[in-house]
Amino acid sequence: MQQARIWATIKIDKTGNYLSLPVILVLRNDNLTVLEPLLSYFTSFYQIRSFSWMEKLCQILGLLLDYIEENRNIETKPYEIFESFIHAVYHGTYSRDGRDPTKLGWFPTNTKTANQKLRMLNEFSDWMVNNGYAEQCLNPWTHATASEERLNWISWYRKNGHSFLGHLGASENVSAGMSQARKIKLRRQSTSNIQPAKAFPANFETALLREGFVRPGKEDEKDILKKYDWRCICIAMLMLYGARRVSEPFHLWTGDVIENPTRPNEALVRIYHPQDGQAPDDKKINGRRVANREAYLKAFFPNYLPRNRSTGNYHAGWKGRVFADDTAKYIQVYWLPSDMASAFLWAYHNYMLVRARNGFGSSRHPFAFVSEHSKTKGEPYSIKAFNQAWERALRKIGLPNAKIHGTSPHGGRHATGHRAVRAKIADKDIREMFAHRSLESQEVYTVPGIDAVTKQMDAATLRMRFAAKLAEQGLAAEPPPADWKDIWRTKD
Repeated sequence: MQQARIWATIKIDKTGNYLSLPVILVLRNDNLTVLEPLLSYFTSFYQIRSFSWMEKLCQILGLLLDYIEENRNIETKPYEIFESFIHAVYHGTYSRDGRDPTKLGWFPTNTKTANQKLRMLNEFSDWMVNNGYAEQCLNPWTHATASEERLNWISWYRKNGHSFLGHLGASENVSAGMSQARKIKLRRQSTSNIQPAKAFPANFETALLREGFVRPGKEDEKDILKKYDWRCICIAMLMLYGARRVSEPFHLWTGDVIENPTRPNEALVRIYHPQDGQAPDDKKINGRRVANREAYLKAFFPNYLPRNRSTGNYHAGWKGRVFADDTAKYIQVYWLPSDMASAFLWAYHNYMLVRARNGFGSSRHPFAFVSEHSKTKGEPYSIKAFNQAWERALRKIGLPNAKIHGTSPHGGRHATGHRAVRAKIADKDIREMFAHRSLESQEVYTVPGIDAVTKQMDAATLRMRFAAKLAEQGLAAEPPPADWKDIWRTKD
């Protein structure tokens, strides 16, 4: 059974509304058909699940279908084939001598990534049984051992410790669920402390904005509007000094950036929820403002969906449900250092001048950042295109594009977090700044990185050497620590 994954447009009723969903096509007896259970599963959950979740389930389900096809001649029970499939996901399909009889070509997979997708497959299998698509789960439930039940309770309390109703305790249904475990166990992940956030190196921030986003071939240009890519500079500033995620600037509309009426010469930036955010009041239907931004787009720009519910290069994700105003549903951008609010207003003004020069008005769509590429000129700017511009900018200033160095686009948000902690800003203010739901969400910024710990070790070594000198003079009883140079030095 051969299979392929595509994006399909699904008409759901007579209103003309449709869904764009990933589906798996399977070839059975020379007939190409949609994998019906998966399509039903997605249509049941598309309102509460992201496209990335759907794509991950498609990926792991596609691997399972390929694995079943390669082992179709083996007589075995469903959970047994699933158990061997899990082993192949973890360890790959190559034998010790480097051969792969299955021709699947799988290499060992990261445990965390594999477990996430395998759990999604477990849930899908349970759903198929509950909805009549299958008679038996791939990974049935069994009675949990004492240690498994203990781990279930630990996991439950960790998950619900900050729940609004968590103080009410576990219900009888929850208690019953704690005594169950999957027949096939997933591999346990290695535990670790909270990982320190990899922040963009502060000593390269100015270089990135001043040299990195110079347009190719415009190094000697005198006109700064032609010399710099002000669009990318604005997006980079929102991440480096406004603590925004890389996807959030792509939801900005042209009217979402204004001069702050209470702080002249400073930018007031609000990033609205792409669907539920309050719509501008410049256009009305029957004298009334439309309900939200999704309705605004449908009424006045029907060719454009909210970017979080679209696909392809136009897509921009949305994470979080904490807003500065729960009615208007927007995230307030706070600047650190605060004078960057003025710098951003100036940069955004320059960008809007460039837009005007290029004839990019707001009649086609309301999105602020637009493409200048010949094929997509005037269309909403894509995250993919920005990531490519970001990588070029890093190369110009001699930096690699790597998360481990803090130079990925998300490193800018972490840089603001580190800056806020060093400045001793109150935790509740940092939470507001980052639109976090919990104070624990910013713990990642307080974990010392490798460089910070190394510097503490250097300082401790100096203190030890100083104590040793005092000991030599009889001023302290501490014995002198060994100098590493003495360890291999030969004695005369």
